[in-house]
Amino acid sequence: MPNLAALLKEEISKIVRKEVQDQVRELKKTVLEQRDALARLEKQSGPAKAKAAKPAAKPAAKSAAAKPAAKVSKAPADDKRKQPRISPDTIKKHRKRLKLSQAQLGELLNVSTNTVLRWEAGTSKPRSKHLPALAQLRSKSLRDLKQQLGE
Repeated sequence: MPNLAALLKEEISKIVRKEVQDQVRELKKTVLEQRDALARLEKQSGPAKAKAAKPAAKPAAKSAAAKPAAKVSKAPADDKRKQPRISPDTIKKHRKRLKLSQAQLGELLNVSTNTVLRWEAGTSKPRSKHLPALAQLRSKSLRDLKQQLGE
C-alpha cells in the first residue's frame, strides 16, 4: 500500500505542476501583450502630451478666468517653501537647550505630552499649525519661556 500512495502522490504532483506551468505561461503572454500595448500608447501620447502642455500654459497667462487658478496652484508651493524644516532631532535639541520637559513643551504648544514624545521619536510629524511655534523655539530664551509658562 505505501507504494500505491507514493505513486498516486507523484502523479498528482506532476499533473498539478503541468497545470500551474500552463497557467503561468498564459499569464506571462498576457503580461507581455499588456506591456507592448502600454508602450505603444505611451509612444502615441508622447507628442500629444507635448502639444497639450504648451497651449495650456499660454491661455492661462492670457485669459482672466485662468489667472486665479494659476495663483491658487502656486500658493501652496510658496507656503511649503516658507515653512521651517523641523526634524525630530531639532525639536529635542531645542527642548533640551531650553531645559523644558516634554510636558512643558506640550503645554506651550497646546498639545499633549505624548504628541511631543511622538514628534521627537519621529513616529509622527507636527501639523502645519504647530510649525511656526516650533520654529520660534530657536530664537526664544529660557527666561521668556518660563514667563510664558507662568513659573
